[in-house]
Amino acid sequence: EEDEEEEEEEEEAEGTLIQDHTETDLVSLRRTIYLTIMSSLNFEEAGHKLNQIRLEAGQEMELCVMILGCCTEERTYRSFYG
Repeated sequence: EEDEEEEEEEEEAEGTLIQDHTETDLVSLRRTIYLTIMSSLNFEEAGHKLNQIRLEAGQEMELCVMILGCCTEERTYRSFYG
């Protein structure tokens, strides 16, 4: 009887798919993009470093959003952003 119960519990555990809704990957990506932009000396260095970041499908838009976000944080115009 105990063996049967253990087998049923194992089958239930194998069928359960855990989904992470905390978006830690997105937060990490945003942090990486922000730090890359802010630590770059010029736009060429930033572009080169940003090209080296491995983006998954659908994350390209997040890169654009972060570039615009960094640009809007500046108090005055910087030619860095174009």
